[in-house]
Amino acid sequence: MERLARPVALGIAAMALVALLTRVGLSMQEDGRALGPTLWALGRYFTILTNLLVVIGLSAWGLGARAIGPSLLAGLTLAIGIVGVVFHLLLADLQDLQGLPLLVDHVFHSAVPLATVLWWLTLAPKHPIPATHPLLWLVWPLAYAVYAILRGLADGTYPYPFLNPEKLGWAGLVQSMAGLLVAFALAGYAMWGLARWLRPRQSAKPS
Repeated sequence: MERLARPVALGIAAMALVALLTRVGLSMQEDGRALGPTLWALGRYFTILTNLLVVIGLSAWGLGARAIGPSLLAGLTLAIGIVGVVFHLLLADLQDLQGLPLLVDHVFHSAVPLATVLWWLTLAPKHPIPATHPLLWLVWPLAYAVYAILRGLADGTYPYPFLNPEKLGWAGLVQSMAGLLVAFALAGYAMWGLARWLRPRQSAKPS
């Protein structure tokens, strides 16, 4: 299985990288900004940053990096899967894109999440993952939420309505973040259970 898993992982990383580079070019053209300010503006979004993590993580694993183990791959899959779910449930109606920007948006929010989840389900290694690790996978969304809110407080721009204390109030913001973290935790433990269930079946398949 690993002989197939690594090139597929590299293919997903390449797809995400092409979309990221295209989005950078489009943003520079649309906004008339230099590369540095463009990267700073795009770096506000969980979607962009998580797709970048997919590029780094799947490329590293696909090229044989030992530091990227089954738990990190599962946590990365969880994060990019949540990108797709949250977008289609909460954010899709806020978009009004056409042409190449729309295609890139679909890659970020649909193609990369779906491909990564399917890759993890069918090909990724699933050695035993400690039961505490789904809680560790919450570090990334929590760190991002704090970062996004602090940036918003500094410049008045919040990337997502569910992280905007000016609209939700601080009590509403805490409730919103708690709900998202609970959803992450439940999805994480579902993946943990799937990994335990799928591993013996994966091991039984010829490599």
